[in-house]
Amino acid sequence: MATFVTTIHNDMEKPAKIKTILVAIDFTEKTDSATILAVHMARRHHARIILFHNFTNFFIIDRTGRQMVGEETVSKHYKEAEINLERMKSSLQKSYSDITFMTSIGNDTIINSINKIIQSEDVDIVITGTSGKQGIRELILGSSSYQILTGANCSVLLMPENSHQYTFEKILVPVRVLEKLNEKLEISKLIAEKNKGFISLLGVSGDEKITEIRKAFIKIRESLKGTDTEYYASFVVSNDKAIEISKASKDAEFDLIILNYHDEESWKSFFAENFFKQIINNTSVPLLFFKDGETTVQNSEPSGYDITMPFPG
Repeated sequence: MATFVTTIHNDMEKPAKIKTILVAIDFTEKTDSATILAVHMARRHHARIILFHNFTNFFIIDRTGRQMVGEETVSKHYKEAEINLERMKSSLQKSYSDITFMTSIGNDTIINSINKIIQSEDVDIVITGTSGKQGIRELILGSSSYQILTGANCSVLLMPENSHQYTFEKILVPVRVLEKLNEKLEISKLIAEKNKGFISLLGVSGDEKITEIRKAFIKIRESLKGTDTEYYASFVVSNDKAIEISKASKDAEFDLIILNYHDEESWKSFFAENFFKQIINNTSVPLLFFKDGETTVQNSEPSGYDITMPFPG
């Protein structure tokens, strides 16, 4: 007789689902792969798609207060973005009539705009394209995709610009931190089921928490026994977790990596790479960062760019 391991869930816990997908559109080439991926996922999960573009206002600040720069130009660019987004929606709707498409334009900071839609439309996942290019401005301020990753109040899927991986048959699920493992496993199982794929558990720990991580890894592995999910499991000891995960991904040519949104080490120094940037810069496959929505981010940054003007005299 097969033995089934039952996971007891809190009454407030939501079942794993992907019913609403938001795609960040910036009208560049990296948007294309992200949009195509969203279409494939929407079909598999019977989800709707929100095509989102954020429009940033520009203003100056002088002694009279904030003033818009070129309001007619701003209005013109807003209208152009609206037209282009509607054109994209119409084209997609014509090609994929079985999917519901919506459009939305924000004019706050990109994070505030996205989080408003996440809350109002119950978004389950945000997909954003990444170019893999790190200029000095992105290093200091953070790219738009990195801002979305760190600021969005739901799971975020980063889609490399040159990737054409739209199905996820080989899914790498690292067990590296203790937070939200059961919840991450549930979304991993859902994606594996919809893609008729398998999960590869990779326990990876440094010396500091090896006992706790190994116990959690064994517990997760045991919970998969007796289920319909095909899985494999391995464990490695390494203090370079991002490098180890990246190497495993390349060696076995995985289609997707699913990670907890948790960085056990923040910036070591101003120019150091945290776990997130290491994993992004060292992998070429889609990365899904799981968030359960409990942690919210409040962005108090003003929308647009300030150009502070000196007082005359």
